[in-house]
Amino acid sequence: MPIDLKQLLSPEKFIPFYRDRRDQTGKALPPIAVELHWTSDCNYDCVHCSYGSRRQSKGRLTPDQIDGVVSDLVELKTAAAYISGGGEPTVLKGWQNYAQRLMEGGVEVALITNGVALAPAQANTLCRMNYIAVSVYSTDEDEYRRITESKYFDRQWSVPGLVRQSGGKAIIGARCVLNSVNYKNLLSIYQRAREAGFDYIIFIPAVDYEGRGVSLGAEAIREVLDDIAAHAGEFDPAFTNALDLLTRNVAHYAPQDYRTRFLVPPTGCAAINIGANAFVNYCGGVWLCQPHIGDQRYCIGNLNDHRFIDIWNSSRHASVIASLNRNFINGVCRNCRSIVFNQMADSFEHGDQKVGESGYDPFL
Repeated sequence: MPIDLKQLLSPEKFIPFYRDRRDQTGKALPPIAVELHWTSDCNYDCVHCSYGSRRQSKGRLTPDQIDGVVSDLVELKTAAAYISGGGEPTVLKGWQNYAQRLMEGGVEVALITNGVALAPAQANTLCRMNYIAVSVYSTDEDEYRRITESKYFDRQWSVPGLVRQSGGKAIIGARCVLNSVNYKNLLSIYQRAREAGFDYIIFIPAVDYEGRGVSLGAEAIREVLDDIAAHAGEFDPAFTNALDLLTRNVAHYAPQDYRTRFLVPPTGCAAINIGANAFVNYCGGVWLCQPHIGDQRYCIGNLNDHRFIDIWNSSRHASVIASLNRNFINGVCRNCRSIVFNQMADSFEHGDQKVGESGYDPFL
């Protein structure tokens, strides 16, 4: 069945969880989705990497720590786990065994990868996943090398064929970060993703989490907008978000004050309060918001000191929630996907029309 990208990415997926948990705020709820950044090692060195500075630490969770987190997520009945960023998760020896344990324990698993280290022997694990998101960067081999400093150009396009040889229903998507090197080739990247058999491709303008100047400049943004507008009829909105970039001025997150888009002023972050997400970093720290990873003011605990199951719902967790709620009320949150989830909660509670429920998807 073809994938409808708008439904797949719809923030309305937040509503079933919000509806079920909104009256349980303050109770010992398990996390809905946990993102595992278990290593900073990477087989790429991308020019736009949002973890570029953080990766210099060469951090990595120990096998015992990962074993403990996997066991804790199963015990807590966590709905989903992203095996994801910081570095490239599949360079960790035995990563597929952790993924299998999670899935066998009832946790749905997604993998965010550049695909370089994937091998046929792992296909049976990959095909059991909910989805796999593969980083693709260019249809030009020289550009690819300039972006990634890697020589494995063809592997970025090979994952659909590798996974589908074992069957399964895993959705296989492509993610392309638009950066200072590849921004002129959006159309050709879109076309190659279709040819390679991906279910969708999303374009993500480089997000400058660390203040290193990796975002696209004003001139590049104008060129991207002109390019998309000139080829608008060639982009299938069920397959790509390219046309959405026109309405957002090639911004991944809306730059204006999000409070202006609420029907009723927010009293806190709904996503934080219902335990929507946790991020386990390779330094051992646990955070609730991706943009705060590395900021000790918002770290709820560290695996070097305590197990995840003891960190979650701890007194420190509660105090960080209070701080983050104050931030959200004051409009200081930035670059966070939970902002749009809060808008959905606002529409659900106060809108004239009931927000739809696009189906159960635990990957918040």
